[in-house]
Order: sequence, then structure tokens, then C-alpha cells
Amino acid sequence: MKNSKSKLTKVIASVAVVCALMFTADIFAQGPPNGATDTVDVPIDGGLVALLVGAAAFGVKKLRDNLK
Repeated sequence: MKNSKSKLTKVIASVAVVCALMFTADIFAQGPPNGATDTVDVPIDGGLVALLVGAAAFGVKKLRDNLK
């Protein structure tokens, strides 16, 4: 029973990761109103990447703890 539950969990996690990667590629921010070009861009890339790396590391730690 445990082996099938573990396998199901891995399959669901894999499908969730693949869907997240596929669907987030098409998400774009809304453009400026009336085509204005004097807007200031906000850099969110660095913080977002750090958050994702931290979440991935936490997930790996939790998975390894569950295997012990």
C-alpha cells in the first residue's frame, strides 16, 4: 500500500510541476494604460528566483525526511 501511495504522490507532483512550467510561460503583465512609455519597470526577477529556489530546497528536505 505504501509503495502505491508513494508512486501516486510522485506522479501527481510531476504532473503539477509540468503544468506549472507550461502555463506560467504564457502569463504576462498588463501593459501601461493608453500605450504610455514613460513608466518605470519593477525588477521582480531576483526575488522571485530566490523564493523558488528556497521553496524547492524546502521540498527536497521534506521529501528526504519522509524517506528516512
